[in-house]
Amino acid sequence: MQSSDDAKFIKKRWKGGCIEPHPTDKALIVNYQLEATVFGEPNNPMIEEKKQCQKIIRLRSLNAKTDPACLAREVVDKCDLIHKSQLNDVEQIIFYLKNRKDNACNDVADNNSRRPTAVSRSSARSHTNVTTGMSSSTLGSGCSGVTTLASPTADVSINNIDEYVELLYEDLAERVRGSAMILHIARNADNLEELENNEACLSALSRVLREDWRKCLDLSTNIIYIFFCFSTYTKFHPLIVHYKIGSLCMDVIDYELRRYETMRNELDIRKQPCDSNPVSAKASKEKLNRSTDDFLDIMNEERPKDMEPPRRRIPELKQRPKSGNWSSFHGTMSSSLIKSQILNSSYNEALSAGANSNTNSSGSDSPHLVDLKAQSNESLDHSDPKVKKEEIDRLNKQLKIFAKKQEQLLRIAFYLLLNMAENVKLEEKMRRKNIVKMLVKALDRQNIDLLMLACTFLKKLSIVGDNKDEMCALNIVSKLPRLFQNAHTDLVQVTLRLVFNLSFDGALRRKMVAAGYLPMLVKFINDEKHHAIAVKILYHMSLDDKVKSMFTHTECVQMATDAIILNLNVKVDPDLMALCINLSLNRRNAQIMVEGQRLHSLMDRAFKYQDALLMKLLRNISQHESLQLQFIDYVGDLARILTICDDEAFIVECLGILGNLALTDIDYSQILQNFQLIPWIRQLLVPCARLDDLVLDTIVYLGTCACDELCALLFCRAKVVLSLIELLKAKQEDDEIVLQIIYVFQQILRHESTREYMIKETESPAYLIDLMHDKNEAIRKVCDYCLDIIAISNSEWAKRIKLEKFRNHNSQWLCMVELQQDRDNEQDYLENNDDDNDLDTYLRSEYLDNCDLYNSSNINEHDNDTNSNNSNNPGSPTMTTYSRPVSTYRRSQDLDELYMTSSSKSQSSNQSKSKNTDELNEELA
Repeated sequence: MQSSDDAKFIKKRWKGGCIEPHPTDKALIVNYQLEATVFGEPNNPMIEEKKQCQKIIRLRSLNAKTDPACLAREVVDKCDLIHKSQLNDVEQIIFYLKNRKDNACNDVADNNSRRPTAVSRSSARSHTNVTTGMSSSTLGSGCSGVTTLASPTADVSINNIDEYVELLYEDLAERVRGSAMILHIARNADNLEELENNEACLSALSRVLREDWRKCLDLSTNIIYIFFCFSTYTKFHPLIVHYKIGSLCMDVIDYELRRYETMRNELDIRKQPCDSNPVSAKASKEKLNRSTDDFLDIMNEERPKDMEPPRRRIPELKQRPKSGNWSSFHGTMSSSLIKSQILNSSYNEALSAGANSNTNSSGSDSPHLVDLKAQSNESLDHSDPKVKKEEIDRLNKQLKIFAKKQEQLLRIAFYLLLNMAENVKLEEKMRRKNIVKMLVKALDRQNIDLLMLACTFLKKLSIVGDNKDEMCALNIVSKLPRLFQNAHTDLVQVTLRLVFNLSFDGALRRKMVAAGYLPMLVKFINDEKHHAIAVKILYHMSLDDKVKSMFTHTECVQMATDAIILNLNVKVDPDLMALCINLSLNRRNAQIMVEGQRLHSLMDRAFKYQDALLMKLLRNISQHESLQLQFIDYVGDLARILTICDDEAFIVECLGILGNLALTDIDYSQILQNFQLIPWIRQLLVPCARLDDLVLDTIVYLGTCACDELCALLFCRAKVVLSLIELLKAKQEDDEIVLQIIYVFQQILRHESTREYMIKETESPAYLIDLMHDKNEAIRKVCDYCLDIIAISNSEWAKRIKLEKFRNHNSQWLCMVELQQDRDNEQDYLENNDDDNDLDTYLRSEYLDNCDLYNSSNINEHDNDTNSNNSNNPGSPTMTTYSRPVSTYRRSQDLDELYMTSSSKSQSSNQSKSKNTDELNEELA
């Protein structure tokens, strides 16, 4: 055995404990355990000793203006005995010490009577669980008329749990006291596992809650709070389900909400003037009597009949008249004394009324009580306004006191259900029991903590479609503006998150706009705390085209644009950019964005950081014809950036802006030549070489440039048209690319100098014929227009186009005729073919002679008369076919001019035609 002489060093360490407020001074009491170990050799302890110690931290700077949070952080930083996880506990205790009244100003008797309660409450607060965040000021106290816990909660131990359980079988006061003691134990997380194994305790608690929850708010609050401590850990959720606490909580919440609503209605009836509606005076009086009965019943449930509070709890007047007669003293009494006397008399009358109703075996009011109610109501109706106002103020005060205690119960019950809602099946059961309706009702309360909890719960439930629809039916939109206009930051944040979840629904968005959400949300754009969530909500609202114009009546457009320009970061908030991109689709919003040299600032930032989203915003602005002239100064910069930028997304937006600027003031041919864009364009048009978006916007830009005849000629010389035809072959399934390529062909065909090249030197007419009957309507229209130009300009293609159109519109009939004739005489059918026609025909010449393929009035009047006669003839083959719809482009002015030009050219000599053709070929070569 080692002796004390062998000791070489001592090792000390401490273990933190609970923190308590000092009972009299403004100081903190830190409990900790000191462990000392004497070592002879390393890892060879000789003596170990443990000791419980306390340290008092006096808060000399604590006053009414002190910030508890800042002081708590300072205490935790300077005191090594307090762990950082106890910061919230320290802050709560400092807040309690800050608001605790100074006992020095009270008399000795009051000080002695109130000190145990203060110590009890402070000790309970020190053991509050950090995760719950619940206030314990009302816990441990009985209901109205019930004596509070006499002994300090510091003496409560889990070793005496059986004694506390026995109190649950006593009268109401003892049940409240026993539940408060068990709650004090449950607030320590280390005791929950032991309580879980105590089936007698949990069974007694659930039984008392099931039987007595209507009798006392404090009893219900304590028991639900005990199970709430279990609900903070998922492993204890089966225990709560086993005792059906969740179902009981929902019953309690539903009852308490209806009870508060009844009391509010009673108070509103009393506030109504007697002469406001003389016709319904009798009905109003009956409703008043009925509501008074309900009010007394509610107060009687809250204050049991067999437990009248001690007389010392009833406030007494501290000044008596010299004559000994109260009535003679009324003239000199102050208003506070008169109010106290009225409070005493009404309180005693309510208690006596409750006692009389309790002793009445028949269950009905005694005659004396009925007369008392009638007299009180009648006297209230005929009393002077001053007395009536005092009576209303008294009832209002009682309602506020009751609501404050009730909201504590509602908050704990809702919090328990929120923890249990982690299970999807339990959440569905809550939904079927109208949890959404209860939460929406709770939004009308005033307690900030309850409102935050209700909004958090609703936010969680709103992600389910059925819950969202129920919220919409309950008109939740009308209840939320009051909350996010509150000064409490956390309440505003959680409310905005709820609004964000609801804003995904189009119907709810329209209700929000109708309720005036838009100007209220715009105010949060410059608020750093709520900027992000507010911008997300505004983005959802900007999805509706009708709402985009409403933004012009707010400062949202200016504020959002300035926020982008003044941003010092490389990347702007993507939600803010998305909002501006949506708003820029409206012409008035786009005009506001470019006012005051904002366009110059936006362009500078876009080119400096090569921001694709910002350039998309500018692209949307360039879509409006009234604003396109402001972009002329930036055409050169946009064309230059195409060949030097590596970001394809940025290039796509630049090409989009250039494609939108179809202005006569721009020399497109000079831009293409000066910035050497033709080789770059041909590289992009190689199939599968670049992204489809980049290729598509390039083709759109070519269509804009092809409006200029010099650019169209340049495209023909540089073989850009041939690249487009090759791309058309590879992208036949992409309707948008096909449509834009055909549009480029249309623009080139409109110019006389390039029309012959397109018809004779390229395969574009053949591909246009193939696409003539495409499923896409837009493609069919552009093809009709192009083929009409080709048919007017070239007679050979006109015949082929005429035949192909006829074949398509009569394909079913032609197939039937072909099959029939093949069966009769296949050889005769082949001999009747026209050898001069290069194309294989499927009809005899008489059918072609009797059919008008174009159905146009632009040929001549004689043909129209012939067509009319043929169509009226029942035996005409055209009567057995479907009529072809007239193209929307056929009667255009361009085609009329082309037809007149074609007719004049047909009368000229063949020598002149060949000469012009040779010159055009030499020019294009």
